Amino acid sequence: MSDGRQPLDVFDRTIAPALGAVAAVLLFGLMALTCIDVIGRYFLNSPIYGAFEITEMLLAALIFLGLPLVTLRNEHVTVDVLDPITPDWLFRIEHVAACAISFVATGYLAWRLWLRAMSMDAAGETTAQLKFKLAYLTYAMSILMALTAVALLVLLFRQPPRNAPGEGIGP
Repeated sequence: MSDGRQPLDVFDRTIAPALGAVAAVLLFGLMALTCIDVIGRYFLNSPIYGAFEITEMLLAALIFLGLPLVTLRNEHVTVDVLDPITPDWLFRIEHVAACAISFVATGYLAWRLWLRAMSMDAAGETTAQLKFKLAYLTYAMSILMALTAVALLVLLFRQPPRNAPGEGIGP
């Protein structure tokens, strides 16, 4: 594409900003909850009821929201020691193989999470204090994992980025 656009860049324009906004709201909520809970616990001797459970759920949601974002932006930690000497044709094959294997693994994890959410829903599993249904969070985690698999498919059709020699080395 000569205009600088990537294949399937609709994901970059719609899904990534939406997930980023939700992640920002969750992160702000986590920060506010922690701050208010610490002030309540140590200065007012009155912690927020269920703050630990809420923190756990917000952290899980935040991690799974970040997966499709990091994947779509191709910002996973990578080892690129051989990249400078790898021929372009082999570099492309490595990229396709990595995306395909990751897609299968991520899709499998999404499916297993969905099955786990169904069993949690059927069993009526809840958190200890707030009685929040754990299946809701697990369904969301499954959907976000499936979205990560879709992001890997998007990357499969894109030109793999090559890191410049010396990139990431400090001053």
